[in-house]
Amino acid sequence: METKASVKSTIYAKDIMYPRLSLPFQEQGKELLNKLLVPYPALPVVNGNLEVIGIISEYDILDALNEGRMIEDFTAESIMKCGHLGHTDVCETPLTVTTTASLEEVMDILYRERFSILPVVENRKLVGLITRKTIINVLAEGRYRPEHESGAYAKAA
Repeated sequence: METKASVKSTIYAKDIMYPRLSLPFQEQGKELLNKLLVPYPALPVVNGNLEVIGIISEYDILDALNEGRMIEDFTAESIMKCGHLGHTDVCETPLTVTTTASLEEVMDILYRERFSILPVVENRKLVGLITRKTIINVLAEGRYRPEHESGAYAKAA
């Protein structure tokens, strides 16, 4: 029987990630908010080459509104963060993992940085995303199917 520790080291980001969802960096105003109306607490922001340049969470929207900014006045690029705990501005290396990162590594980053999503990249391009809820579901189910066709975790038959 596999232990929880061994399971976490044999499941990889590519096995449990959701398909690519992102916000173009120039997205603005109500279009930006409409795209954030997904069942995820945050989304990655990408440039024209689909490279992750930041992350926007619901808190970032609330922060911008709390600063007195109007919805029509901000773009994804103007309110995004890099995902690192303690960074107030975007750094050059936003928080991401590769498709081969183990579940253990993903959990460590999400816990350490206190973030709700983690973009998954391959050759610097966004290919998917993992949420804390995804991890909880995978571990609660106790079974998964590697590289499920939709990219999302699935209970093995």
